[in-house]
Amino acid sequence: MENTLLKYHKYLLIVALILSSIAISIRGSDGEVKLILSNYPVLITLLITISLILVAIYFHINSKKISNLSIQIKEQSQSKDYGRDILIEGLTERQRKVYDLIILGKSNKDIMTELFIEQSTLKSHINQIYKKLKIKNRRELKSTINL
Repeated sequence: MENTLLKYHKYLLIVALILSSIAISIRGSDGEVKLILSNYPVLITLLITISLILVAIYFHINSKKISNLSIQIKEQSQSKDYGRDILIEGLTERQRKVYDLIILGKSNKDIMTELFIEQSTLKSHINQIYKKLKIKNRRELKSTINL
């Protein structure tokens, strides 16, 4: 039954609206306006009650869907974090130092000074980092800490 409700949940609000409309439908004649089902108060109450139940079910299903979607997003985020961590672990010690300095916002000149390396060596490390992390530029590299 739950699968059927999931499949047709978008129609629950429509059915609820139709039932409510039937329950409170009016007729006018000779200047008088009255409920069409005014002689059947139990039926009116039943239709309104069913409408409210359908609306409650609709919102409950949507709440569950949002909750499941949130869980899926968290799981995907965690798997990306795990995958990124594995790639970072694949860096050599020197590449990891360069990576950390880039993440800290250091310029190439600052990194060369701090690590006592030439520009060609730094560029080689950076290219290897990009290759191992499967990225193309420094902006992507910095975004790896925000995944």
